[in-house]
Amino acid sequence: MPTETFFNLPDEKKERIIEAAVDEFAENGFENAKVNEIVRKSSIPKGSFYQYFRDKSDIFKHILDIVFEKKMQMMTGIRDSLEKSSIFEILRIMVGAGIKMAEDDPRLSKISDDLVANKSLMNKILGEYAPSSNDLISSLIKRGKDSGEIAEWVDPEMTAKLITAFMLSLSEMVRSDSEGMISERARDKYLSLIKLLEYGMKRRVDYD
Repeated sequence: MPTETFFNLPDEKKERIIEAAVDEFAENGFENAKVNEIVRKSSIPKGSFYQYFRDKSDIFKHILDIVFEKKMQMMTGIRDSLEKSSIFEILRIMVGAGIKMAEDDPRLSKISDDLVANKSLMNKILGEYAPSSNDLISSLIKRGKDSGEIAEWVDPEMTAKLITAFMLSLSEMVRSDSEGMISERARDKYLSLIKLLEYGMKRRVDYD
């Protein structure tokens, strides 16, 4: 977490530092990002950086907190209903939030997706027990199987990996769309995939 010294900075300076860090992590990924570049882009002394953050991991975690908060804001008003929703309804909500993130700030979207796609980085940054997208989706599938909504033959882990991979490729499509033409097509394609999954995964008496 940032130090109290960082939180006491003027808002303009805090924003300048975070913007520089977001640019650096989005352009180069966590492993190749340089503190020196964050310092240069934000026009602060290198010594000041270490008064605000312990190291590169510390500011990266802070940016992940910002990503998480933005995603939660996008899902405001529907979080309470998630416990009662089916996996397919939740996936529709997740894709909507993912596309909006990719549209609103492609850099934050890329940082988030890079973390999801790299389990070893996630463990390094967030710890061994960091929840992954695969874990979340797998648990939803298991819940659907327990409730009788999803067929017994469905493999939760393998299906979760398939869904996560498609979500990552979808975000990349939206981020690469410089003219704003892909988002709706990407959303339609993903919703079509969810329909396909729903039709294929739902429990049918004649299959069981």
